[in-house]
Formats: sequence, structure tokens, C-alpha cells
Amino acid sequence: MKKTLALLAALAFATAGTSFAQTAVKTTGTDANQTARHYAKGKQGPKDPAKMADHKAGKMAKELGLNADQETKVEQLLLARQQEMTALKTKYGTDKNAGRTEMKAAHDRYEAQLKTILTPEQFAKMDKMKAEHHGGHGGHGKDGGKMKMKTKA
Repeated sequence: MKKTLALLAALAFATAGTSFAQTAVKTTGTDANQTARHYAKGKQGPKDPAKMADHKAGKMAKELGLNADQETKVEQLLLARQQEMTALKTKYGTDKNAGRTEMKAAHDRYEAQLKTILTPEQFAKMDKMKAEHHGGHGGHGKDGGKMKMKTKA
């Protein structure tokens, strides 16, 4: 009985010692802000489509060298596209295949309108950046979206 109590006491002390050994990681400055934003993602609710369009148009203006007129037109186009996609997502809900053709048509219209706003050089640069961002294989990583099966040797 005494051996059991001594064993339990030793186990309790060992467990307590390791729990006190854990330390919290402190983040300061921009790291703390970045961490806070990371953990707040998804809890912010729906984002404002106008702000999203403004942000993306500004980013495109910087990366593609758009003039003020082009940036305004791209922002309006992005906002209209965002509203159309939201309406389609609401219409079809979680069934991704049901609205696929309408969403593809909407995307094609967006690309066609964007071609009329951007110069051929800007559009080509945007396509190149998109391809690099999506792995250069149609947006499906280095394997083109194909899963590889392991084979036995």
C-alpha cells in the first residue's frame, strides 16, 4: 500500500513538473497583429464586396501598371462580378455542379470585359501571374490535379 501511494505521489509530482515547464509564446508588434488576424479569419463575417473590389483593383493597378481610368473600370467590373457570383452561389447553394455552367459563363464574360479594359500587354502579364500563382498547370498544382497512385515494386 505504501509503495502504491509513493508511486502515485511521484507520478503526480512528475506530471505537475512538466505542466509548469510549458511556456507561452509571446508575440509583439506586427507579429501579434498578424497572429490576431490569422485567428480572427472566418469570424469576421461576410466581407464588404465594395472594399474587396477596391482592394483587388488597387493591387491590379500596382502589379499591372493601370492608369486611373483603367483602375476605376476594373473596380466596377470586379464589384459587378462579385455581386453576380454571390447571387449564383445563393441560387445554387452547396450544389457546386448545378451552377457550374452559369458560373463558367459569368467568368468568361468577366475575362472578355477585362480584355477590353486592359492593354494586350497588361492582360498577358495578368495571365502569366495567374499561371504562376496557380502552379502553371491550370490551377491544380504540379500534377495538374491528378492524384498519383503508389505502385508496389
